[in-house]
Amino acid sequence: MNTHNMNEGTAGIDLHSHTTASDGELEPAQLVELAAKTGLSALAVTDHDTTGGLADAIEAAKSVQLQIVPGIEISAKISHGQCHLLGYFIDPHGARLNARLNELQEARRQRNVKLLQKLNDLGIKITFEDVKYFAGRDLVARPHFAKALVKLGVVTTAQEAFDKYLAEGASAAVPKEVITQQEAIDLIHEAGGVAILAHPNNLKLPPVETEEAILRMRNMGLDGIEAYYSLHTEEDRERYLDMAKKLDMVVSGGSDFHGESVKPGIRLGGVIDGSPVPSSVLDAIYLLKDKLK
Repeated sequence: MNTHNMNEGTAGIDLHSHTTASDGELEPAQLVELAAKTGLSALAVTDHDTTGGLADAIEAAKSVQLQIVPGIEISAKISHGQCHLLGYFIDPHGARLNARLNELQEARRQRNVKLLQKLNDLGIKITFEDVKYFAGRDLVARPHFAKALVKLGVVTTAQEAFDKYLAEGASAAVPKEVITQQEAIDLIHEAGGVAILAHPNNLKLPPVETEEAILRMRNMGLDGIEAYYSLHTEEDRERYLDMAKKLDMVVSGGSDFHGESVKPGIRLGGVIDGSPVPSSVLDAIYLLKDKLK
């Protein structure tokens, strides 16, 4: 698969996006069309715990001037906060990766059953069909529950649905089964990918402890940090760029685009003060991928 041409144009890139294969609003082909209209030269499709949208995205990109970086976003265990690891240039057909993803998806299905039961126990008349209506594919996730709760008039917004019922610690919350940081990094590497810590602020740690956590992950094989992120302040960005330099890691950047109904206000390509990430960031990741090989 030809996934990269060095210095392929000067347009910006976005290395963090989601489709209906996980919890995004757009089908893979629609996401590709939007990326092309936005003027991006490269897009990483990084659905949660699945490679299901990659084939359609790669096929759709053949008719436009857009490079698809085959990716994934894997949730990993952490004592508090959130640890998500992005994998870039993965082989979507990697046997071990897909076997483990299938296990995680089965755990997600079981979680959905428990979540539905909890909502019913709270007196909310909601069925799986109500939720499935909003899921473009087989994978049903919490944003689909949120949309169903809005449609049923239980809440007025998806955010209210998360705050009251779905978010961690809310009345109907069910813990998600996640794998260790080491296993997530190893799975990405075994599939030929580069492992990057997504949205490091989500670790919910003070700066010094954040750096210590990233150093521990670097010692497990973590390759880089998502320094450029749609919700980062300039101060955040500079701190993570400095941290990556200090720890000899690559940097990445992306919007974390899901669609307006899932993550309002997050625009595809809107990463650094509303602009895309420079394509040189992808060149550095691609060089590291070749080195890891």
